[in-house]
Amino acid sequence: MSKKCFLCLSTAILGVTVLSACAVQDKRESEISWKQNQQMILVLSSDWNANQGVLLRFQYKNHQWIPIGTSFPVSLGKNGAAWGEGIISPLVHDGIIKKEGDMRSPAGIFQVGYSFGYAQKFNDASYPYKAFTKDDYCIDNSQSPYYNQVVDHQQISFDITKDSTEPMRRDIYLNGDQLYKLGFVLGYNPKNTPKLGSCIFVHLRTQSNATTAGCTSMEERNMKKILSWLKQQYHPVFVLLPMKAYQQQKKIWDLPNIKIL
Repeated sequence: MSKKCFLCLSTAILGVTVLSACAVQDKRESEISWKQNQQMILVLSSDWNANQGVLLRFQYKNHQWIPIGTSFPVSLGKNGAAWGEGIISPLVHDGIIKKEGDMRSPAGIFQVGYSFGYAQKFNDASYPYKAFTKDDYCIDNSQSPYYNQVVDHQQISFDITKDSTEPMRRDIYLNGDQLYKLGFVLGYNPKNTPKLGSCIFVHLRTQSNATTAGCTSMEERNMKKILSWLKQQYHPVFVLLPMKAYQQQKKIWDLPNIKIL
């Protein structure tokens, strides 16, 4: 095989065919240095209003992005995507800015936070894992001092009805719901700025055509692949972009060079 790594992908979700993921990057200077962040989860959608996308994984080695495994479909926010606050500030000149309750998944570059689930531990991974309990809630009230944080009700006093609609043990409070059985936190809105949006996770889905309130969701078997692959020492990042934004930013941000047929 040549030094170029080819990843064949055909997906009706994007409405395009990804011909190859080329490991050799453009020599133009990038705004981002990937020396520390050496694992990337890349999610692409067809446009800002698309609520389905495709996920690819990459490892950064010898100054180039190497594709890992196969791609698979994911579900996005019901209303699509919007620029969100992460490692890179939102690009206000193009697209929509995310806000609380907009039912859009944040677009941009974000740190991958800790993984989580209902079980006491996830045996197939060394990545940081938190076993949620019935007392764990994510606060989505912009006026709360704990906005956009997962807190333990036994340790921190707050009004569950007023401050949160996000019990992390959905199986206990929402008729056995399995969406948070396994997943990971997305480093969205790291400064917890009010009204920018909160409680953004990457979690499971129950149907292939499902949508979310602003998270990204996938099949359980694919989530297990990701969590088994993630390594804390590689400081993994999560990148979500509509196709047009990806084409505009791929050289500037030194993203994997996926050629579209």
